[in-house]
Amino acid sequence: MLLEREHELAVLNEAVAAARAGTGVLVVVEGGTGTGTTALLNRLTERAAATGALVLRSGGIPAERTVPFGVLRRLVLPLVAERDLPAPLLTAVPPIATAPGRSGPDGETGAAVRADMLHWLHILFAGLSAERPVVLAVDDLGWVDDDSLEALAHLAARLDGLRMLLAVVRKDGLGTRDPLVAEISAAATHHVRAHGLSRRGTAALVARHFGDGCPDEFRRTCHDVTGGRPKDLRVLCDRARLRRLGAPHWHTQRLRALGESLRRERLLSLLRREPVLDAFLKATAVLAGHATDDLVARLADLTGQQCADAREVLTHAWPPAPGQDEAAHLRAVCAVVRQAMGDEESSRRHRRASAVLDACGAGPEEVAQPLLHVDRLGDPWEIHQLRAAAAAARRRGAPEAAVRYLGRALVDVPAGSHVRAELLYELGVTELDLKSPVAGRHFVQAARLMPRLRRRAEVVSSTPMDIVRSDPEVAALVRETAAGLGTPREGDRQGGYLAMRLEARARYAGLEDPGLVTSATRRLLDLGEQRYGISAAERELRTVLLFSAAMGGRSDHRTVARAARQVLEEEPAHSARSGLALELLPPVLYCTDSPHLAASWLDAARLHAAQEGNGMTLSRIDAVQGLALLSRGEVGAARQCGARALARTEGGTPADRVHARLVLGHVALAVGDAELAERLLEPAEPPTDLRMFALSGALNGLLAEDRGNLPVALAHYLDCGRVLERAGWVNAAFAHWQVRVVLIHHRAGRTAEALAAARTHHERALDWGAPTTLSRALRILGIVTEGAPGIELLRQAVDVVETEGSRLELAHALTELGRRLQRESLPEGDRLFRRGRRLAADLANVRTDTGAEARPVGALTAGLTPAETRVAERAARGLSNREIAEELETSLRAVERHLTSSYRKFCITGREQLAHALGMDGTH
Repeated sequence: MLLEREHELAVLNEAVAAARAGTGVLVVVEGGTGTGTTALLNRLTERAAATGALVLRSGGIPAERTVPFGVLRRLVLPLVAERDLPAPLLTAVPPIATAPGRSGPDGETGAAVRADMLHWLHILFAGLSAERPVVLAVDDLGWVDDDSLEALAHLAARLDGLRMLLAVVRKDGLGTRDPLVAEISAAATHHVRAHGLSRRGTAALVARHFGDGCPDEFRRTCHDVTGGRPKDLRVLCDRARLRRLGAPHWHTQRLRALGESLRRERLLSLLRREPVLDAFLKATAVLAGHATDDLVARLADLTGQQCADAREVLTHAWPPAPGQDEAAHLRAVCAVVRQAMGDEESSRRHRRASAVLDACGAGPEEVAQPLLHVDRLGDPWEIHQLRAAAAAARRRGAPEAAVRYLGRALVDVPAGSHVRAELLYELGVTELDLKSPVAGRHFVQAARLMPRLRRRAEVVSSTPMDIVRSDPEVAALVRETAAGLGTPREGDRQGGYLAMRLEARARYAGLEDPGLVTSATRRLLDLGEQRYGISAAERELRTVLLFSAAMGGRSDHRTVARAARQVLEEEPAHSARSGLALELLPPVLYCTDSPHLAASWLDAARLHAAQEGNGMTLSRIDAVQGLALLSRGEVGAARQCGARALARTEGGTPADRVHARLVLGHVALAVGDAELAERLLEPAEPPTDLRMFALSGALNGLLAEDRGNLPVALAHYLDCGRVLERAGWVNAAFAHWQVRVVLIHHRAGRTAEALAAARTHHERALDWGAPTTLSRALRILGIVTEGAPGIELLRQAVDVVETEGSRLELAHALTELGRRLQRESLPEGDRLFRRGRRLAADLANVRTDTGAEARPVGALTAGLTPAETRVAERAARGLSNREIAEELETSLRAVERHLTSSYRKFCITGREQLAHALGMDGTH
């Protein structure tokens, strides 16, 4: 019994009765796939056979659409075989088995034979219908071959007066645009449309399979996943019963999943029967996001009309799920199609898609996208496309995509190929953008595969410094390549360039090697005076050498500062993001008391970083500016810069926080801030280099001192010192540990140990010669030296740093000298002590706009210290040196030194030029 088909069956019964009465009838049964069109055709033939009619059945088959008269043969040949035809008709049977189609090569002869056959068909069925009613039932009209369609259209136009019924099934979307199908449909006397069952009808059908106790939710799910199509409902119920999804548990979710699998099966069955739709969907699935009507047509070898027909067929035969829009529906279909394609077919179609995209002028990434789905790459063109796509992805800031392209290309490139070496190199460079830890390994692999030494040197010399430093295998490769390259011959500019880059990397990897640290000064002398327009390789090498020389502390600080200034004059500001200058030169300038030399370079670097939105570079610049402020003794402002730098690194890696933590750590040591030291040590991040190790040791010692545990503090300081000295880092500018060791010995009453450590520190400070370092060494030695010699040492400490160097160190020296003089009951002790304490407090406080002492732009640009600025401003207003000394409560000698230093920094010769240099109009 057919559910909800009463009206349709009544129409079919009426058509059978009309045919028996001698009225030719043409019935068209329409409907979507699975809605029961074939069941209605079967019911029609059963009803006609029951009334004694001759029933002949056939149907369209996709695989036989090119067979001439295929459907017609299946209708007529059984009559011929049975020999039931009258003798005149039997002898007049045309050669159906060999009848030419409309596309045959026989020309007029073929057309004449076809015309004879159409005439014979009309005579045949007219004669048969005279004896009894004849029913011709043809299923799937959309898949009937063209010649048979022509014959059916011929008969449909000649049914009048015959006891004959022609019934055809026309599925929605299948062959709807064929003119012969339209002609047959237009001649219909009866139309029947099969619809999906309603929810009530679905419930009734489900109840037949599972009984009346079936829950409503289970029935609704059956209707939702099938759309009420009777065929799909029966299959779903049969499979659900087989899988025991019904009583007693009623597995609704599993039923829904089963329904989705049935939908996929129906789609794949449709593709097997409909080659145009198959080609269209596979082309669409392969092109994915790049699928346009033109590209799909070209890839599928279809016309635009065929593509439109395919879309219509899909809509009717596999309709969207409830609430699914057209785009989502197509994506779901393509997902099923991709899963159904075999590896060989998928690779072939994706490879052709790439070629089509390239021929249409698509971009490198669009061309390479299909190649990611090819099982094996063998064509050099394909490797080239993937490399081009990787380059394009890097340019648009998508290193993840670039890594995917290069990784796919590497899978099928032979192990010993030079192309593989280049791919590995490109992969390593790309992984640097992602900060991937495997980048160094790929650099090494690439270099090992390079057939030529010079090319290997190019690859190794381009390896980023941080990888060389962090990866021992890369560092060993750098040394090995440098040794293999040797000393380039004179005139070999490229060889010299590569040799310098390799040496820079080897020395950078060996920053903690005492031999390399010791030889840095001699190597700088070998390079000679810096020339204008030096190469980037020489700048790299000089930068590393300057840092090593500064850490070693055996060079003259003025020579090192001058060389650092010359490097910065040649270094482009935009290199701050990836170059060495921002990392290594600020500590050099810090310990030479000349941070102002980098002021304009840092301003330009900040502008570039801000334009790029590079927060990490801005953080490093903030840290460097904090270091410059600390070098001048402005600890309050330095702390603020360090805090801002640390805030910018939120969400970054421990390496991103190094520079900010270094600045804040030096601030904590400079002012003895145990609370800040504890905060910096709270996230127990392992030290990333020797500077961080030294800082951690010094901060731990400071905390132990603050807690009164002097033995533990001394152990931290001595451990820190042993590691630094083992690396050759003996510059007194960074020997905070040594200063603290002296003071701990002094507090503990170990005078001999304190004096020995202080003298060693003083000797190293004399070697280096920077004012701040030397003043600190004199101060520490003066503290542990009793009597008049100690006071003289403290006076020397004040004199050395009075005009240049750290104002905080001057404050410490003044305070210690004042304290010693107070102890000796000398009159100037109170004044010096108060001056030192006031200066220290002033430096510790961050100035604000309210009540702040505004410093002229000229003074900031030239790098004048606050004390130099105060003296220069008063001199520009016309005050004499003595008047300035009295107003500022300082010595006449200090005023003279400040003015001399200001003249040198402004590059002027006298006070008459000060007003212009400071940006003052001279009337103040």
